[in-house]
Amino acid sequence: MTREPEEFASAQFIRARLYGGDTSTVRRYRELVVGPGSTWRLLWHELLTTLVGELPGAIGLALRRVLYPTLFRKCGRGVVFGKSLVIRNAQNIEIGDGVLVDDFCLLEGRGGAEEPVTIGDRVILNRGVVVQAKIGTIRIGEDCDIGAGCTLVSQGGVHLGRRVSLGGNCDIGGGVFSTEAIDPADAAGDAAGDGPKHRKLTRGAVRIGDDTVTGMGVLVLDNVTIGSGCIVGGGAVVRESIPDGTVATPHQRLILLPREPAPTPR
Repeated sequence: MTREPEEFASAQFIRARLYGGDTSTVRRYRELVVGPGSTWRLLWHELLTTLVGELPGAIGLALRRVLYPTLFRKCGRGVVFGKSLVIRNAQNIEIGDGVLVDDFCLLEGRGGAEEPVTIGDRVILNRGVVVQAKIGTIRIGEDCDIGAGCTLVSQGGVHLGRRVSLGGNCDIGGGVFSTEAIDPADAAGDAAGDGPKHRKLTRGAVRIGDDTVTGMGVLVLDNVTIGSGCIVGGGAVVRESIPDGTVATPHQRLILLPREPAPTPR
């Protein structure tokens, strides 16, 4: 489905909030980590992540399981938090029961102010997964399995149904950029962080239906809908929507070269 792209206002980007106006370094850091929350929220975040964020083994898992839920807008029972997590704007994130967040993941709820970032029950976020709601929100349905190194970045929104399985190193979402630069007169304040030099747009959310499986390294672009029960082969670049029950594979061939015979031992 084609639609006219929506242009983001410069105030929606973190650069404008960090560098617009007379902002101190402490306020910039607070805006990045906890958003417009109070200083007490920042201090509590710093205390927890400093004391227990890097603790290895069962002791670290146990302490994070008890303490980390206080950072989030909502956190269910039995959530497992790995070590070395980067958590930002957690007051805009809701986590269901039995979720597993492996080591070195990034959870960013900046774009979930109006509608929270939602991670459903029994979701597994494997090592190094990035869930980053820059502007639009992100919704991950129940029983999803997000492979190691996957990146979910939301400009117009990212919505995953139930039981979606993403192979490692998939990239889901993002937006688009205009090919025309903004008039220099309009971008005069950009050095202070007042606006982007190129227009950043979205044509709509990325949606992946229930029970869909992707191979490793799949890239799903802006305003693409992948239906329910689909299989997408590894390395595919999905630019257009895919109907329910479709198997989609990248157009590629293997080049077979003759192998030189092994030398005869003497």
